[in-house]
Amino acid sequence: VVIGTMENSAIFLLQSLAAIHLTMTLFLYCVTGVILLIYPLYLYITKPLNRIKRHGDLGYHFGTPELAEKYHDKQIERLKRIRLKGDLPPVYPNGWYCIAESPRLKPKEIMPIVVFGEQLSLIRSEDGSVHLIDSYCPHLGANFNVGGRVVDNNCVQCPFHGWVFSAESGNCTRIPYNDGTIPEQARVTVWPVVERNQHIYVWFDADGSAPEWEIPNIEEIQNGEWIYKGRTEHEVACHVQEIPENGADLAHLGFLHLAGAPVGNDIIRIDLSDRSPSISHKWDGSWTASQSEKHTSKMHLEQVLKFHGFEIPLSASVLDAIQIGPGIVHMHFDFGYLGKGIVLHHVTPEEPLLQRARFVMYSNLPRWFAKFFLLAEANQFERDVFVWSNKRYIKNPLLVKNDGPIGKHRRWYSQFYSENSPRLLADGSLSNRAKSVLEW
Repeated sequence: VVIGTMENSAIFLLQSLAAIHLTMTLFLYCVTGVILLIYPLYLYITKPLNRIKRHGDLGYHFGTPELAEKYHDKQIERLKRIRLKGDLPPVYPNGWYCIAESPRLKPKEIMPIVVFGEQLSLIRSEDGSVHLIDSYCPHLGANFNVGGRVVDNNCVQCPFHGWVFSAESGNCTRIPYNDGTIPEQARVTVWPVVERNQHIYVWFDADGSAPEWEIPNIEEIQNGEWIYKGRTEHEVACHVQEIPENGADLAHLGFLHLAGAPVGNDIIRIDLSDRSPSISHKWDGSWTASQSEKHTSKMHLEQVLKFHGFEIPLSASVLDAIQIGPGIVHMHFDFGYLGKGIVLHHVTPEEPLLQRARFVMYSNLPRWFAKFFLLAEANQFERDVFVWSNKRYIKNPLLVKNDGPIGKHRRWYSQFYSENSPRLLADGSLSNRAKSVLEW
């Protein structure tokens, strides 16, 4: 009897252990499955945004029904020909312009740059310094961007015959097969550049003047308090002045940007006549020119999201957008206890009517919130792209009382044009070519 009881107890114990083992195994499988499902979502939510929209990706409407994809490029070219451009200001204002993000240029690399209608070569030397030169070798015209090499610390070697040019001075330093002297004319044009806040900038002045102001350092970027949280990049077919002018166009905020991000970026499909969208923005802003630093201005903007008229918790923000010259904006934002940061907004004219607009965020915001913020901002910006890509410039606009200080902004912005600023002529050519201030 005792032996039988012990056997029954042992069997029960073994069965219980087997049941526990099976339960634990099933639990671990379930946990692993959940992790495998959630982890990719976590990576997507927290990975810094890198949203890029090329010219033609958005901003155009080809009618209904929509054209087949293969006809889009031809239609864009046609729209460029028939578009009324208006009485445009000069196309390349004087100032600093962003041409690259520092982490994207490694030592001994050559990066092709298009700016002011010119093909240039951006070089990072072996010691880490940056230089910008014309891309074409004066010998027989080879392009340094295609096969060129960084040699001798800060020099560029032509891929055609091996001529070597200093990216610092522009002078030819050696010709591999030449036993004689180097011709004095053997030099390439150098453009003044500076590296600041993890970006690289070129100075342009149509009259050959040296830089008149400097780009301020952002201490929180330098000391690592604010870290990289993502970027967006857009190619926009418009005049360079149109984009920063939005900062003074306060009236359009309550119309074009009333509806929240969920309705999308396509103004053809968004019902802009709906003045009570389920998710909406409430905007309150102002624009003023600086009295102490004439090359700067500020847009102050307070914003809150609403759901059916009720304010959404944690959605309120305060933004101070400091415009520095014609193509740089430092957008300082504050989301309360969620964190602070800056979006570096750059508009760079690559051609007379083609701008490269970049937004790069550095902050201490949670990664998921930073990505949401950049996506929402890109959504709103892309609505403007639809307008900019198709509008004409009106020199003397018909303004009403509550339009905002657009006239004041234009008078402030006009300081960046000078006597020799290139203008776009009726035949599509320029009145004069943009050139480095070091060519004067």
